[in-house]
Amino acid sequence: MDFWKLAPGGFVNETYDAWGQPVLNGLGTSNPWGFYTAYIVSTNAKGQRTWRIDNNLNTTKPSGYQYGMESTMWLFEGAQKALLIDTAQNTRDLPIVPNQVDLVTVVKQLLGHDNSGAAKPNPVDFVVANTHSHGDHTGKNAALAPRTIYYPDGDWPNNAPANYVPAKEGGGPTTHGNGTAVGQFDLGDRLIEVVDVHGHTNGSNAYLDRENRMIATGDAIGSAYVWMQMGNPITDYGTMLARLQAVIAPYPDIAIFPAHFFQLNQFARALPPLNGRPQDPQYVADMRATSEGIVSGDLIGEPYYDYGRGRGDVWTGVGSARLVYSLATIYPGGIFGGQADPAKYHAIKIPNSYRFADYTEAELPARTINNIKTGFYLIRDNANTSMYLIKGSNKALLVGTGSGTQGIAAFAKKLAGTVPLDVVVTSEDPDQVGGLAQFTGSTVYGPPGVPGVTAPVGSGDVIDLGVDSAGRPAKIEVQPLSGHSKKGLTLLDISDRVLLSGDALGEQFNGGGLILRDTLARFDLALREWRTKTDGRYDVVYTAHNYQWYTSPAYVDQVQQAVTLGLNGAATLPTTRPTGFQMVRSTGAADIVASIALAYAESNATGSAGGTVPATLSLTLGAPASFGPFTPGVAKDYTASTTATVISTAGDATLTVADPSTTATGHLVNGTFSLPSLLLAANRPLPATVKTYAAPVSNDAVVVGFQQHIDARDALRTGTYSKTLTFTLSTTTP
Repeated sequence: MDFWKLAPGGFVNETYDAWGQPVLNGLGTSNPWGFYTAYIVSTNAKGQRTWRIDNNLNTTKPSGYQYGMESTMWLFEGAQKALLIDTAQNTRDLPIVPNQVDLVTVVKQLLGHDNSGAAKPNPVDFVVANTHSHGDHTGKNAALAPRTIYYPDGDWPNNAPANYVPAKEGGGPTTHGNGTAVGQFDLGDRLIEVVDVHGHTNGSNAYLDRENRMIATGDAIGSAYVWMQMGNPITDYGTMLARLQAVIAPYPDIAIFPAHFFQLNQFARALPPLNGRPQDPQYVADMRATSEGIVSGDLIGEPYYDYGRGRGDVWTGVGSARLVYSLATIYPGGIFGGQADPAKYHAIKIPNSYRFADYTEAELPARTINNIKTGFYLIRDNANTSMYLIKGSNKALLVGTGSGTQGIAAFAKKLAGTVPLDVVVTSEDPDQVGGLAQFTGSTVYGPPGVPGVTAPVGSGDVIDLGVDSAGRPAKIEVQPLSGHSKKGLTLLDISDRVLLSGDALGEQFNGGGLILRDTLARFDLALREWRTKTDGRYDVVYTAHNYQWYTSPAYVDQVQQAVTLGLNGAATLPTTRPTGFQMVRSTGAADIVASIALAYAESNATGSAGGTVPATLSLTLGAPASFGPFTPGVAKDYTASTTATVISTAGDATLTVADPSTTATGHLVNGTFSLPSLLLAANRPLPATVKTYAAPVSNDAVVVGFQQHIDARDALRTGTYSKTLTFTLSTTTP
């Protein structure tokens, strides 16, 4: 194995270890934005070489742990041309050769010298193929124009430049580029095939060299772990991995080239027997087993403490592979998609078993949940209901039993292990008591008068579980809170400083998170009284419909603010889940906003009148929706809304919103630029159904919510992103 280091006079050839570890700075320390190092991975019998090129932009912590934006490229050399896989970060160009991008200089130097370092008389030139659309793999694309860049057809960008050519497995017709996608690359006595490895992104490609037994996979299967928390379902990912296994099965010695090579020495891969060993077919098998174990519920997730990532992100693994996911991305359509298997339960163990101090966040929320010393699990069923299992030295306690699908008792008892399992329900709601019949023989705590409760509990009562792993008392204190239910309970896990609020505080959601079945005035009194007993005693909140591993205590303040706004006459808005109510909403940020659906009715009145009603469909729109400023470099979901006032005398009616433009349809645009992620209306891509009516309606004020995701790697152009949309009110029974 040869190691090549870029020096002012060209390349210096040195002897190094088989995979070039540890990574050295090929450009010295004078410019921290332009490090490249290159290694000859192999030279075949034809003299054709394969190179690994690292773009080193890591931040190194005192212990040596690296994090940041390092990315690995691969260079396949043929007799007639070479193929560069990915272009890494958009680093500042260095004047290595005048008027030439620094990455081009590096690649041409590699191709222009033989293995001894001597100049080659007729070196081949190169083209580029991207594995997927993320900026740490396409960073230099724009700077490499007009050189041909083969871009994944499934990730095709809006307003793609003329030098982009679509690539997909098998090639063939496409609606992108010139209408034909490339499926393989003939480099001259060396053939590279495109392989579909979607999941990490919709169009992720791998590049397979069958003859030389190697495949470059980008981020599709990760380097030591893969990110799959961004919306693509794990069910589909497992299918893709099974197919990838079949593709590489004839080559048991195949080398798998990932896109972040330094990660091969992280976490489980840094430990024996792997010790940073490059990936092989076993890694793909382990990743498939991981995805299937997640879907089946056999694998338990743990919080994923990565910098800037969401609090719904978790990970787990089998063998040499780990997978980052969310409970909202296991099935198609997410938590409200209706495609979850009712026989499957999924869980997160909080905090986690990984103790890499240099990797985990030192501040909130990691520090907060690291105080949890009981065995603490968040469990989700197929109906968007969360249950919790708290395990002490003497017994375990299941909080809530779900909607009644079979298997919750077996699942919870498996988590409880050898200690007895008791149950507590926080209200008489069906998603709290639905599974009680499965817990014959268990003590069932809960509000007095709730059917199935065998041990009624009230204000200040304590359920003793023994001690936690730190030797502290594992005691659960009961504090009632009415409003959603007349018999609602909340629970304080005292030593862990955890509040389990059931449905009493609703859920974090801006469209009707707390269904209030009492007056705001009475709920205000109950909430204030409850807070005198609980404020300052918890650092994290878990609700009955929570899929994040951390919810800020500030959420309780937002519930209080929403109540106060409602009592002071704030305007109400229609709920979106469930529909049919008006709501008051706090002013908090998206991840802690509180909304209260006013489901209480004090009195009812009836009356009658006669007259003729003309056929009417009327739609009046409010002020345009505005997201406000987008912040470059920060992953965030932005929300905005407008209003639509609907009058319909028809037997049914449907309110829809669509994008009539043929330019970047469904995306916000700014001149010739467009945002990569789809604009969502009512949580759906355009065209979207906002609301349906099964009967006539008058002056129904509909809040039309919009959501725009901005990824940390999305390139944003100065100016305003916008799109003119068409709202339509239609009927099939006038």
